[in-house]
Amino acid sequence: MKFKYNYLHNTLAYQNEEYWNEITEDRQFQGHFGSQGFMLENGWISFTIYETKIRTFYKEVESPTWFTYYRKDLSRECPIIFTFTAQDEVEKINGKWRSKHA
Repeated sequence: MKFKYNYLHNTLAYQNEEYWNEITEDRQFQGHFGSQGFMLENGWISFTIYETKIRTFYKEVESPTWFTYYRKDLSRECPIIFTFTAQDEVEKINGKWRSKHA
């Protein structure tokens, strides 16, 4: 899925064919450590703004018992368009998030 995030306005849209669908404000949430998040049809995504980058964390729920976590660092372009790939998959090992493909 392709996403478009505008950190200045805290808006997120996803691409459905040639159209962009914006996530409504009632599906936003305040996450841990100052992150801003959005509830999606198949999970959630959050963004933490740093001085030089934006870190995004995505939980994709494929079924009630199967889900995948992704983490990606983005530039501070505004808006920024991005996708997640298998290289962005992470897993929690001993309390720390690590790349599944390192």
